[in-house]
Amino acid sequence: MEKKSQNFNFEDLVTDTLVLEKDEGVANISQSLTYMETDSGAYLFDFQNRQLLAWSFPEGKKVLEQFYMREGPDGVGDSPFKHLITKEGIFVIDAETKLIQANFEGEVVSRWQLPGVPSERLYVNYTTVPNNPISKTGNQLLIADVPFVLKEEIMDYQNWILRYNLDDQTSSHISFSFPEKLKEYYDDPNLGPYSHYYNSTSGDLLVSFSVMDSLLVISKNRSQWVDASIDERLEILKGRTEQQGEYTVFLPDHNSGRYVWVTFDPVQKVYLRQVITGLWPEAVREIKGPYKVKLVVLDEDFKKLGEVDMPANRKGFSTPEGYYYSIGNLVVEEKVGFVRLDFSKMK
Repeated sequence: MEKKSQNFNFEDLVTDTLVLEKDEGVANISQSLTYMETDSGAYLFDFQNRQLLAWSFPEGKKVLEQFYMREGPDGVGDSPFKHLITKEGIFVIDAETKLIQANFEGEVVSRWQLPGVPSERLYVNYTTVPNNPISKTGNQLLIADVPFVLKEEIMDYQNWILRYNLDDQTSSHISFSFPEKLKEYYDDPNLGPYSHYYNSTSGDLLVSFSVMDSLLVISKNRSQWVDASIDERLEILKGRTEQQGEYTVFLPDHNSGRYVWVTFDPVQKVYLRQVITGLWPEAVREIKGPYKVKLVVLDEDFKKLGEVDMPANRKGFSTPEGYYYSIGNLVVEEKVGFVRLDFSKMK
């Protein structure tokens, strides 16, 4: 008989709650924030809609609000997803292949033209797909090129992760191939794209394909597949396309299960892989949200520690105190909550 994994309730792992304040100048707070220590203390940073925000940590008081221009000498464009906040400033990708570095005072300090792609790639997509964060290692940025939908013409393409050198503008790639199984899921925006995470401590790059139970782990000297599945059978349902005039409309099946993101918490040394297992019945969606969600937890050697039943399809971020997961607005809309999860209970 096949051994079942340990299953945990989300509430059993919660140890405390971090509350961030909103005001009239803050419309939304992202689910994934950037923790940073500075000379004046520890802060959580957020950047969206050309607005940089910071809250003191762990007090949760807003201490910074800086706006950036869309156009002009200090313009950073409109890309909603692809940015990286570092001590050197904010890196933003705009207009497909433009990389911009801005400081914390709203000024652009550098611009670079990222390399294009060969004709067999069809088009480059450095900007629009979430769950693929930019990573910085030394003077290099790792930037994912993610197809909006998978096509037969790009199945043989391999140069998916751009490694861009900020000092001399040279570039190389971390290469991998889409698994053969993905040929069944062309033209599906939920099932075709991949997500990834770069572990700067180990140097491992993890690639998570929406329909694959295993993670692809690319190390310096080898690549391997590691099991990161849930115990229940994941029902994968391909969407369809519909022609509307001169446009092709992609219509994914939202009942489908799929793996949605992967990350690593360096404090508790666990890999986290989130999974949508299907839709809740309509009668409970108002309370539970649309999706049934689980979290697969692996140790740093990729041994599965168990599964967690999650309250919603959300995200989180790491701090030296642990991993915080978004729970959205609290009793009043002006306060947003994140709960710290203690994964040691699973070990």
